[in-house]
Amino acid sequence: MSKKQEVMVEISNKVIGMMKDHGVKWSRPWIKAVQETGQPVSAKNREYTGINRINLSLNMFEREYTSPVFATFKQWQSLDAKLVDAKGKGIKVFFFTTTMVESRENKDRKIAVPCFKVYTVFNADHVEGWNGNWIEDEKEELTQEWKDLHNVDELIAQTGAAIREHNSNQAFYSPSIDKINMPSRQQFKNAEGFYGTLFHELIHWTGHKSRENRKFGIRHGSDQYAFEELIAELGSAMLSGITKVEAEPREDHAIYLNNWMQCLKDNPQAIVKAASKAEKASQFILDCAVQEKELEVA
Repeated sequence: MSKKQEVMVEISNKVIGMMKDHGVKWSRPWIKAVQETGQPVSAKNREYTGINRINLSLNMFEREYTSPVFATFKQWQSLDAKLVDAKGKGIKVFFFTTTMVESRENKDRKIAVPCFKVYTVFNADHVEGWNGNWIEDEKEELTQEWKDLHNVDELIAQTGAAIREHNSNQAFYSPSIDKINMPSRQQFKNAEGFYGTLFHELIHWTGHKSRENRKFGIRHGSDQYAFEELIAELGSAMLSGITKVEAEPREDHAIYLNNWMQCLKDNPQAIVKAASKAEKASQFILDCAVQEKELEVA
């Protein structure tokens, strides 16, 4: 298993564990932690977003941290701070940046390709000697820049998916006609709810026989159906992290929770497979944008 997959599985396991413990209201524990200690922030005083925010907040809650500040070992060193009793307390966070590479078709042309990086961070509760100062920006350091290249609407448009937005009460993907149905944007209380829901359906869209050819399952409650829902939920979280959209858990998706738990119980490797397929589906959507970018450059 690659380092990237390990991080995805680790975060997925934590989210699923919290869902199992708290059911439909699984998001409340990390919200409570944020209310008590503040939003998770980096040593550069920047708030974490998407899946990183959820993962760090869950750890803040579980470990009863009193500080929302996280930094890598080297970052704490640069602030003349010392890690104490931090063995085994590191938390993985991931960022997507872009790098320019030669086009396979034309070596004289370069294209932007997403690049995945993993870092281990430690909470300020494990630090001595930090006086509250922050790391200054380093121009040469790459940060999460995907949004600067393609905002969320552009990314979605570049997939080429057929999406119908209208006043309705259902969000779903229909494999038979290869179309996504979405309630109108005005029906959602915030952008996170809208884009998180649409990402979920886009992950389903990647499973069409003309794309990744996943087996959806035709019956509510079946293992295949539940497994595909798990892939879509994890993929939505991944895409939300990449695009800096924080997806809210959907209550109607929680009805499949018991099926997911049974699926995982019957097959302990299911979470590994689901995370892998979710990552592949997310990358398929990102690759659509890369291909579109290459065409624009050409």
